Amino acid sequence: MVDHVSIIKLQREIMAYRKNTKGEFEYYYKPQKSKTKIIQKDWLKEHGYKRGFFPPGFFENVEKNLTSVRRGYWAYAIDGDGTFNLRRKCVAIFLKDREPIQQLADIYGTSISRIEFSTENWAPIYITQLFNKRALHFSRLICPHMTEKRKKATQFINMFDPNYHPPKISMDFRKNPDLIDSHIGMIAGFFDTEGSVGIRIEERKSMTKKFGERIYTSLNPWVEFSNTDMRPLRKIKKILETWPFKFKPALYSNKSRNINKVGKYNKTKYTLGIAKGEHLLFMKMFYPWILITRKRDYAGKFERKKQIYAMCKR
Repeated sequence: MVDHVSIIKLQREIMAYRKNTKGEFEYYYKPQKSKTKIIQKDWLKEHGYKRGFFPPGFFENVEKNLTSVRRGYWAYAIDGDGTFNLRRKCVAIFLKDREPIQQLADIYGTSISRIEFSTENWAPIYITQLFNKRALHFSRLICPHMTEKRKKATQFINMFDPNYHPPKISMDFRKNPDLIDSHIGMIAGFFDTEGSVGIRIEERKSMTKKFGERIYTSLNPWVEFSNTDMRPLRKIKKILETWPFKFKPALYSNKSRNINKVGKYNKTKYTLGIAKGEHLLFMKMFYPWILITRKRDYAGKFERKKQIYAMCKR
């Protein structure tokens, strides 16, 4: 069953702006028509299981599939684009890419819905939702690794278990190397939901005495994470700077000048950028755990860029 309340909320979050008399971009709500279609049915319902009943060994099998690295992945994926609905006892995640949604739906046997918008330049969105016992089981596995929505996840679990409090996960990798897996997953999960990667073609004009105006073309790659909450970005920065990792990411902020629906400026956007010389290393290191193909493919593109530049220097 699709959570229509969450869909409406999602549509409103995809905000539209127009300039006011002062030349500032001011929020206005423009209703958008959408069409929701179930593209994968709930496995339990298809096999005749009533609500609240599961086949023998169901959750044990889930825990085998949700390894340490995947628990870290889904903790930060939900931190990025997930929601906890306490009233409906539901955990949901919305993404434009199907691959992560497909993995979670296959593990828990949940349905997948596709939301298509009437506006041509809006990409369709995929959603999967876990209710009641499945949501509780999933939340217990990922809550200890969460940052941004850790409190919300704890509140959700406390509805079923009032005495639950998530344990702290250490970052002492030298003392316990097994902890590295879950932290690698956390970075991959946040990269799939809030990360950005690409290569821009840039042109630079320069005046020379001998040839006059010359145009130089270069390939400018980027790898970064963006979010309005600094906490998960600071955590990722700390992980990447801790042994055995040797990255030197930079965290910076960008204050928005757009005005929201209540007449206030939008939240400050924080960005964690990977240094240019570390792009290829980052993509190769986290390649096995990044689920979104279009992002994962940049490992090969960065490698080809390196080869092209090496050929040009000969």
